Formats: sequence, structure tokens, C-alpha cells
Amino acid sequence: MGIDSLTVNAQTAPAAVITNVSSNRPVVEVQAIEKPVFKPVPEAPEVSINREPIISSTELESKIIELNEALASRNQAIVFSTDPATGKDVVRVSNKSTGELIRQMPSVEALKAMQNIDTMIGLIFSSQT
Repeated sequence: MGIDSLTVNAQTAPAAVITNVSSNRPVVEVQAIEKPVFKPVPEAPEVSINREPIISSTELESKIIELNEALASRNQAIVFSTDPATGKDVVRVSNKSTGELIRQMPSVEALKAMQNIDTMIGLIFSSQT
């Protein structure tokens, strides 16, 4: 068994493949397997976030009053609150005379899903496991 010549590239690794021919001698054939060339990951750009509120709390309160006055003509009221289970802000639009809920954002189902996700994360990352 002999190898006549072997050329290896710097980016390839040799691989030996044994094949049988009609004679009783095995023939060794060398094939090059290319290794992937990895590119470096570019650095993330720096992002600056302005954390200053766009509107003051007094301006926000006056806008809510204006919104409620506009909805009063339609016999509707809007209520802003925080869901105690998830801590998420909730907006509810209701019928002023009957108290019937017209729309809630996020929906009750979405709030339950958020609470369930929080519970699952708590179970997955429990300090006891």
C-alpha cells in the first residue's frame, strides 16, 4: 500500500478513503475536506435611549380629562390602571351608564398568559432545582 502524492491546503484537512479494486490490494485515496471559514461577529452599534418623559404628568392628566370628556358624548368612560398580578398597565373602555366593559388593552387573556409565563419562568429558574 502506497500513496504517490499528497497535497494539503492550509484550510483543508485530509481524509482517507479505502476502496477495493479488482486486485486483492486495497487502494487508499486521499480527499480534502474543506473546513468552514468563520467571519468575526461585528460589534453592536451603540444605542442611546432618551429616558426623559415626553409629556409631564400634569399634561398627561389634562389629556386624560379631555379624552373622558370626548367619550362622555358617546356615553363611554376610559380608565387607566395597573394589573396587580403582572404589574402591566391596563386601559379599559366601558359604557358609562351600564358599566359594561367595551374594550380592555391588554385583554384579560393576554394578562393571564403573561402571569402564566411569569409562573413558568419562576418554576424553571427556581433556586431549588
